[in-house]
Amino acid sequence: MTYYLIDYENVNSDGLTGCDRLTKTDHIIIFFTKNAMKINMSEIANHGDAELDMIEVPAGKQSADIHIGSYIGYLAGINKGKDCSIVVVSKDTDFDNVIKFWKAKTGVKASRAQQIKVSIPKATTAKQATTTKKSTTKVDGNKKTKLNQEVMQAVRAAGFDASVANTTAQIAASLFGEERLANAVHNELRKRYDNYLEVYEAVKKVLSKYEKPEKTASTKKVTSPAKNRSAINTEIMQILSKAGFENEVVTYVASTVVKNTDVKNGKHQIYRTIISKYGQNKGLNIYNYIKKHI
Repeated sequence: MTYYLIDYENVNSDGLTGCDRLTKTDHIIIFFTKNAMKINMSEIANHGDAELDMIEVPAGKQSADIHIGSYIGYLAGINKGKDCSIVVVSKDTDFDNVIKFWKAKTGVKASRAQQIKVSIPKATTAKQATTTKKSTTKVDGNKKTKLNQEVMQAVRAAGFDASVANTTAQIAASLFGEERLANAVHNELRKRYDNYLEVYEAVKKVLSKYEKPEKTASTKKVTSPAKNRSAINTEIMQILSKAGFENEVVTYVASTVVKNTDVKNGKHQIYRTIISKYGQNKGLNIYNYIKKHI
């Protein structure tokens, strides 16, 4: 596992040279400020199978350096005892002392380079590697990067600070490829923020563009084109959350509704399941909140 910490204001897109050869055990983390040169998304769209995160830090003297230096310590701590390497991609030699400090303090494998350079395994020729990337990763990598960027922009435009924007963008990127991406992000935001609905409302239109179409259901259970399961799940969760029900109830009932959508006598099945789980009084109270929406 290797983490590449990119000092973007220092190396710009040149520092990402070689990122197309990375594997699923690699992580690229780009640190930038609002004063950075415009990031050319096309140049980093094909970043191999690596995970890509973009972290905006406050503008200021050596701001990126300070954040990267502290992040080395963070990574060293959470990966203690694991086979983990950290590469700071920067021309700034001041990082050498920081790297030396964390290596002595934690024993982490850390170094500095001016570019991401990854050799293609001997079993794979350069031509083969290029062909593979073109057919399997370029489109997905491009979409994932755009998703990260668009979510970050949407959250900032809604008035939230860089920390919330970064976190939300990272959540969305990590869940990219989910059939119900919006719902998955909604659930993760719920775990982190009291005002998660406000954050979700800021990004749900962006998320909907990146959801994979659901697979065709079996003959016993056919999804109606008019009904979007992700939207139903989100709607039920919002209704019950606003009504003050605890998280366990919200999650369970929303899941029950989605499972029984378009099933014969599904509404009755939802009712019976809720009553069986929570008893007549509480169950009926819950059902009354959602019955007009199922």
